[in-house]
Amino acid sequence: MSRESHVGKVISSGFWLYLSTIISNLQGFFYWLIISRIAGGSIVGTVSAIVGLSSLISGLISLGITTGLSRYTGLCIGIKKSNECASEYLWTSVYFSLLIYIIGGILVFIYSKFFGGAGSYSTEELTIAALLVFVGFAGSFTSFLQSLLLTKYIFISVVAAAIFKFTLGVLLVYFGYGWVGAALGYFVSTVVQFVINSYHSLKITGFKIYFSKDKLKELLRAGIPSWLPGVISTIGQWFGVILLYGTIGSLETGSYFIASQLANVVLNISNILNGLLLPVLSGLSDGRKRVGSRVFRISLALMLPVSFYIMVYPTLLLDIFGKELSSGSIPLVILLFGSIPVAFSGFVSSLVYAYGDYLTILKSGLITNVPRVILYFILVPKMSGIGAAISFTTGSYLGALYLLYIAYKLQVQFKKKEIAILISVPLIFSVLLFFVRLSWYLGMLIMASSYLIYIKEKIVTKEDLKEISRALLGEERTSLLYQKMRPILEPLFE
Repeated sequence: MSRESHVGKVISSGFWLYLSTIISNLQGFFYWLIISRIAGGSIVGTVSAIVGLSSLISGLISLGITTGLSRYTGLCIGIKKSNECASEYLWTSVYFSLLIYIIGGILVFIYSKFFGGAGSYSTEELTIAALLVFVGFAGSFTSFLQSLLLTKYIFISVVAAAIFKFTLGVLLVYFGYGWVGAALGYFVSTVVQFVINSYHSLKITGFKIYFSKDKLKELLRAGIPSWLPGVISTIGQWFGVILLYGTIGSLETGSYFIASQLANVVLNISNILNGLLLPVLSGLSDGRKRVGSRVFRISLALMLPVSFYIMVYPTLLLDIFGKELSSGSIPLVILLFGSIPVAFSGFVSSLVYAYGDYLTILKSGLITNVPRVILYFILVPKMSGIGAAISFTTGSYLGALYLLYIAYKLQVQFKKKEIAILISVPLIFSVLLFFVRLSWYLGMLIMASSYLIYIKEKIVTKEDLKEISRALLGEERTSLLYQKMRPILEPLFE
């Protein structure tokens, strides 16, 4: 398989995975919009704090098993060309995950009965958190499909889960069940995703009662170096929400939660593409840096105009949630200010992981996330959501600086002119729009011209566009589209 086809598979799979994220977030936005209108904005903060707590616990007990599964699935399929090999790693991961998440859920449930209400969380809130911890084992099936780049199935599961979550959660809140109804919507949606993803995984591997201690050791050896940073990363993602809930209140928590979800929509443009690099690069024997650099360049080109646009118009989407949740505009801008280091860190981390340098992954995770947690304790009580956003973004820059040094040691080649144009074009437009204060739709048209400049300056090449089109539309449709668009495209590439 050529390097170009590897890039095409990442783009195609990334498209479905990003579309899944868009569907999930759009559903989430309307979910919280309707629920906040029915029951008030504080319900958003309560449920987000429960989801944050369960995510922290799930990350703590995961031991990085799904990351290890992603790497070894890529090795089995890419180098060994063996579905049986991948199947053995999957079922070892599933049974181990099932055990630890059952134990984790039971411990949280027991704690809720004896100590619920002692802190910020009530007994009922901890009980729901225990249910969400238990279903965390389903991540093995999602990771398996993602590693095989079968992200279309993940998209199907996300759509189905969104329908169930929206229907059940909104109805329960409407009939007076409050935050419990909204949280149960989350739980049911996770179960639906598990059913669909496990079904498609079973079609590939079949059901097996298989467990290998040796393969478990390999999975843990590959996963644990990312586990500790992953735990700290999860803390970095959710601790701001939890600390806000405990010190400030549910309304401020909901405002920051909505802002962080909006930021994730943008950051995931690069995160998804760079994340899919791990199994692809793990399955390559050479050309890893070239394939990775190309995907990184494309991810920046797709993400940066969107990021800078929302930084200029941060209230465009926040206002629809009402005045009580629209105070997240400044945290949203601060979070998006970290989009470049987040994209860079994702690319270099996937490259380093593919080389099997687990110690570097551990160091980068610690350098990124330990400062985040420390700053949360300092800034959140004083600055609320703004402090949480500053803490998160500061960690992103520190981690990116360390990985820049690692990229230099690996002799990863970056074209400085390309990077400068990728950043400067939307940056200049954003400064112009900030001072001129044009309407949002005119601003969108101006910012969209960044893509035309990228093409004209050959930052995005004809080959890139063909690769993206083939990945998303197929060879035949791409050829037909090119014939129709030739009068427009040819002058741009001259």
